[in-house]
Amino acid sequence: MLNIIQQIQTLKYCKTMTIFNRFLIILGLFMSFHLNAFCQEDDEEDMNDKIAEQLRLMYDDVAHFNDVFFVKQNGVWEFANEYGKKLTNMRIENVEAAYVSAELTIKGKKYTVYSPFEDDRVLVGRYGYFAAMDKNGNVVTPFMYDGDGDKIDIDPEEAAAIISVSDQVLQVYQEVEQGRYASVKALEKSISLEQAEKFTSEVADSLLTLLCKTYEKSPKHVDMKIAENLFEATLVNCGVLGNDVVLDYYETHGLDKQKRFDYVRDLVDNYPTTRSYIMMGDFLVEGALCPKDIQGAINSYKAVVMDGSDEGGVAHDKLAELWKKYGTQYDNLVGKLCAENEQVEYFDDENIMLTNGKQRMVVDAQQQVVLPKGDYEIAGYNGDLFFLLDDSSQYQLVKKGGEPLVNGKFDDYFILSMEMDEAQYVLKKNGKWGFYGTDGKPVTSMVFDDYEPEMWEEPSLEINGEKYTVHSLFNSGMMIVDKEDAYGCIDTNGKVVVPLVYDQMTFTPKGNLVVLKGGKYGVIDRNGNELLPCKYDNIEYDEDEGRLKAIVEESIDI
Repeated sequence: MLNIIQQIQTLKYCKTMTIFNRFLIILGLFMSFHLNAFCQEDDEEDMNDKIAEQLRLMYDDVAHFNDVFFVKQNGVWEFANEYGKKLTNMRIENVEAAYVSAELTIKGKKYTVYSPFEDDRVLVGRYGYFAAMDKNGNVVTPFMYDGDGDKIDIDPEEAAAIISVSDQVLQVYQEVEQGRYASVKALEKSISLEQAEKFTSEVADSLLTLLCKTYEKSPKHVDMKIAENLFEATLVNCGVLGNDVVLDYYETHGLDKQKRFDYVRDLVDNYPTTRSYIMMGDFLVEGALCPKDIQGAINSYKAVVMDGSDEGGVAHDKLAELWKKYGTQYDNLVGKLCAENEQVEYFDDENIMLTNGKQRMVVDAQQQVVLPKGDYEIAGYNGDLFFLLDDSSQYQLVKKGGEPLVNGKFDDYFILSMEMDEAQYVLKKNGKWGFYGTDGKPVTSMVFDDYEPEMWEEPSLEINGEKYTVHSLFNSGMMIVDKEDAYGCIDTNGKVVVPLVYDQMTFTPKGNLVVLKGGKYGVIDRNGNELLPCKYDNIEYDEDEGRLKAIVEESIDI
């Protein structure tokens, strides 16, 4: 079963108030401050799409990349400008364009580019080292730069040697994947330990994989003395794939148990994985290569249960076994839960879900009941409030302890949070949406026809065929909305109560509204009456004095 946070994100990505969601809200606020820049980017993207469509009339294929384009004709790609004029004669064999970079295959070699072709050259990278390439596909400088074009502290010959041996590693990796091992010994001897420490994660993972696979399938083709040293050097930069490969290797063959322990300890300290935590727990229980530490082992297994990565329940079973053996001799209350329940899942630092068959219950870290036993899924939560999903795909909002906060069940829900620590619940029933406060009391009737959340933008609300973008919670019966960038307010029945005529609008702490119109700021009351005319350069709220301050910036000729 997926851990509960994964379930929540799968069901409704914007329904929960986890740390991740709070980060999204902060990011959303940051993005709102840069709205004009994003709008400009959207306009540019639309223009680039139109240019690409025009270029497709001239070429077989087109890809946009950083203000220029790749165009394909007769199986060959080239850089081109917005008018379709080719800028290069590189004869690029393949283009894999990404958001900020592109992978180009030229004369059988792959290059990474971050910037467009300009000034008769482009910066191309291989395995983290960059050089300049001319319009004919010739590398015209040593590989001695970073992706920004700044020189790095490395001898060009050393960089060239690392690039060359990296090519060999990937070539031999392909051979080993096809069951051919004859080149492995020669490859081992061609790699220095200094070079191995500077491999990219792709190359490091490939080297570890081919060495382990060769030893397993055809050990005569690998020199294990050399391989053990390469392991230690290459592990510095390997990724998850490389770590798993070596763990497989050590677990299967166990050629050097001390090295295996040292490696696992290093992983736990610097790059913890589920398997490394479980292996470290095993070492601590066994006590052969390190002092026996049952509490340390419990903590190691518990870390796996807490992060939701205990696939197959391995850590669960080990914790249960230690509880049965030692009981209260160690701090292992999670082990007690594991011994008594089929599944134990943390969905935050405090709440733990216990599952037996279809029955679930939730307890806190002190094992006090948070939600009583029942047949339900937890679809989302916000503090001490939980959204439960039953077999009929109906949602119910309940308080800690299981008491319903809002009477009845609902077809859908979202948590709307525009003011960081404040929220309102948007609930759907019988095809209509309504707003509720965190106290469970209705803020509006179920009068809205539609509510659409957005990941990176403000949500939208629809009533009687009118669609509005939402910019606030309901504040004393009013909500700030806009339609086609004209801001105003609606009431709890969806009726416009402040005309949508402003360029921007926000509530003040006392419930009035600061408005922007024609580039100047002013203040209106909740009925739309003008309190300050829109003639100020800025209006700020002074928290210390508890009042608004209007600012006028004067221009003085000197």
